[in-house]
Amino acid sequence: MERSDFSSLRVLVLGGKTHTIGILRSILSNAGVTKIIHVEQTARALDLLGMEHFSAVFCDQNAEGMDGMSFPVAARRAKGMLNPMIPIFALQERARRRDVEQARDVGVTDVLTTPISPRTIMSKLHAATTAPRPFIVASEFFGPDRRARARAPWHGDDRRTRVAKKQKMDFTQV
Repeated sequence: MERSDFSSLRVLVLGGKTHTIGILRSILSNAGVTKIIHVEQTARALDLLGMEHFSAVFCDQNAEGMDGMSFPVAARRAKGMLNPMIPIFALQERARRRDVEQARDVGVTDVLTTPISPRTIMSKLHAATTAPRPFIVASEFFGPDRRARARAPWHGDDRRTRVAKKQKMDFTQV
């Protein structure tokens, strides 16, 4: 991967003052991200997402006020969110397959497991900000297309709606 310019990105980091969050902030800073906002409470993170534009969110699974994966659902579906299609990366300590599937099913862009690698973080952030996956809007799911690889075209009724990255949508109608 070529060296990317991350200096224009605003990144929100949600989680306690843990070793992992400290390392993440260091990695982002060393990669050139100059605007890193760190909050510890889920409610504060949601308030910020409703008031300010961010390029990506990194959230720790153990963030205060976060039961399971409630933050991604709220960040995607709550009224007043400036960008419900923001890339959301979940930080998990021991992500088993079911943990990754649960995160994917609530609309997380990607799951990063600890120990975190600078190369992995930068490649995932680069991919999510320069070539985001299309979003799927359905009654029970709203998030990036969960299919990681190309599949054969679907034939038949499709209840989902694919949405371009920056298109405005009224999510109350879904």
